[in-house]
Amino acid sequence: MGEHKYTGPIAGLFQKMADMIGKDVYYVNFLILMFFTLFEVAAVFFEVIPGTDIEITRGAVWGVLIVVGIIKGYGIAAFFMHLKGDPFIYTRTALFPILFAALMLWGIGLSNPDGIDNLPAWCTPNWDYSYVTE
Repeated sequence: MGEHKYTGPIAGLFQKMADMIGKDVYYVNFLILMFFTLFEVAAVFFEVIPGTDIEITRGAVWGVLIVVGIIKGYGIAAFFMHLKGDPFIYTRTALFPILFAALMLWGIGLSNPDGIDNLPAWCTPNWDYSYVTE
């Protein structure tokens, strides 16, 4: 699977790391994805930055999740979906559904005055039957 060498600013960095540890690019990509997954979980889990009194705000969590999502999306699309080095029309085809997801989120935000903070009743789970306690 890792028979060819990757070039470019980001893929070349992945290739250099793979050459340093003696593994293929897919292994390095897996390690990077796991690192950023831990970073996402930590951003959502912790209320303050560990070892400090700095509070992690909702905006900071959103920012971390969006940035890390873009990084992980690139890693998955470029290497696991083999879009790195393919003609650009394949990348456009793979990214086309994102337009519909963005329009859906935009519509929810515009149709509901509290679209960012509170979802409408039909979109929230019924917490009466859950095991969540306060």
